[in-house]
Amino acid sequence: MTESSEPPRPAGPTLENRLPAEGINSSAEHPLREFAWVVGASVAALVLVALLLGWASRWLAPHVPFSAELALADRLPEPPEKDTGRAARSAALQALADRVARQMGLPADMPLQVRSDASELVNAYATLGGRIRVHEGLLRRLRSEDELAALLAHEIAHVQHRHVAANLGQGLSMALLLSLLSSDAGARAVQAMLGQTAGVVMLGYNREQESQADADALKAVAGLYGHTAGVKALFDRLRDSAEANAVPFALLRSHPLTEARVQAVQTGSLAAGWATQGPLTPLPAVLVLPGKP
Repeated sequence: MTESSEPPRPAGPTLENRLPAEGINSSAEHPLREFAWVVGASVAALVLVALLLGWASRWLAPHVPFSAELALADRLPEPPEKDTGRAARSAALQALADRVARQMGLPADMPLQVRSDASELVNAYATLGGRIRVHEGLLRRLRSEDELAALLAHEIAHVQHRHVAANLGQGLSMALLLSLLSSDAGARAVQAMLGQTAGVVMLGYNREQESQADADALKAVAGLYGHTAGVKALFDRLRDSAEANAVPFALLRSHPLTEARVQAVQTGSLAAGWATQGPLTPLPAVLVLPGKP
């Protein structure tokens, strides 16, 4: 036998399974710290989006035609008034509100619908489509037409400046933001927002909106009665009622009667040259309800 002529094969690299070095896949950061950063960044982004949506809705809503607000209000029908006494009070409130609206130059395409509400809350509010509600608990405490005109003028100003639409738009934008996080939660929020618009706008007025409504009410009362005593009388009446009773007043929660707002009646009247004193016109008989002074 002859030896093979095949040359010897060179020794090649050997393969082996090595364990990875310790700590190669671990981070220097604690996992809870990383999680906290992620959560914090997400919350910050959510807050930023919410603020932007709120600003955008407050800017956009007043530019939407009032007819769109009326159409939305029509989708929230109210039952007809069956109580004849309350219907008569609603008619008297409507008549006075129409007088006040003409004094304020409310456009013809912004109709008002003013009604008396059976609730004993000391409250009044404006909501979608120029709807204004005055609770009988508040009517019982008023003693002059001047005070009632000041109250109605304040709520009409919210309608005229589209504060209702702006605040509702902000609330709906927040509800839609919730819908991005949870479809069920978002749907419930939007539904609740549309079904309880009064509560939304009552709690949503900011200081600038309240000051604007106060100033318009002051001007309207001065034009109607020749003095602004009714505005101060309204503020004093509400403040005295709050101090004399332990029950909370919704109007005071949504329209806080700060000393600055009361003082603004005096300074605003003096600056415009309006008298701050004068005879107060009695309430129409149909609006006089027995109750606390």
